[in-house]
Amino acid sequence: MRQLSLLKALVELKSISRVAEHEHIAQPSVSIQLKKLSELLGAELYEVQGRKVEITEAGQVIYQAALEVEASMDRMHSKLAALQGLQAGTLRLAVVSTAQYFMPLMLGPFYRRYPNIDVQLTIGNREEVIGRLQQNKDDFYMFSHCPEELDIVKEPLMDNSLVVLAPAEHELTRQTHISLQRLQHYPFIMRERGSGTRRSIELFCQQHGIQLKERMTIESNEAIKQAVASGLGLSILSRHTLDYTNIKGLVRLKVDEFPITSEWYLVHKKKRKLSMLAKTFHDFIQLEGKGVLADKMNT
Repeated sequence: MRQLSLLKALVELKSISRVAEHEHIAQPSVSIQLKKLSELLGAELYEVQGRKVEITEAGQVIYQAALEVEASMDRMHSKLAALQGLQAGTLRLAVVSTAQYFMPLMLGPFYRRYPNIDVQLTIGNREEVIGRLQQNKDDFYMFSHCPEELDIVKEPLMDNSLVVLAPAEHELTRQTHISLQRLQHYPFIMRERGSGTRRSIELFCQQHGIQLKERMTIESNEAIKQAVASGLGLSILSRHTLDYTNIKGLVRLKVDEFPITSEWYLVHKKKRKLSMLAKTFHDFIQLEGKGVLADKMNT
């Protein structure tokens, strides 16, 4: 089991040194354990080319088996947890980066109700979370733009409003009415291509026949807010990123046709068999979690 866990980490981290750091063990120990696994199975599982690790076809086969073993262990723990009245178990969640601002609001009361459970929350960009969904790694995922090409179940959770931000000293902050056309004269700091926020903005611009001047692309909402506050440009971000920030010097502009509205969705893969813990979390979100979010957003 330990050797399978190390191979799984190697496939995902693509570096023996990073595996050692992640697992808190010495790098030579990682290499020894992986070598033993290779000898046990009679197949080379990876190759090292310079600083790059390439997983062999046999390694990919074993990786998929490791995922199945992990999922089986999770189901075992969930069944035991059900027998113990949800006194144990691990809830696995993966959300896109913007969702990190409100996901803890729902996890807090759920965890207080079931204090003995474990929660594994993974935060990544849209492509990373889609990758986890494709591999069926987690119980639930959260997107504002769902990957429709995958066999999923999606349920609306809450509104997602995108607003225009400017530095406090910007000339537009003194305007009470700003047209979409006027926005085209100013530089913008944008999220990376493929992100849900970027997709919403591109669709909006296409629908309204405008084109924004992109000065800079940044993958982090926090870094974008810092850049805007420093006067590097305007930006369009989810309102949720503003509700929980200590960054000073940001102003929300009053622009025609804004905010851009979409929805957040709670997603799981159709073929994933939800554990008792996952079902309990799902019911909590539907019956109470939405109300918790609504109350917090209105305070």
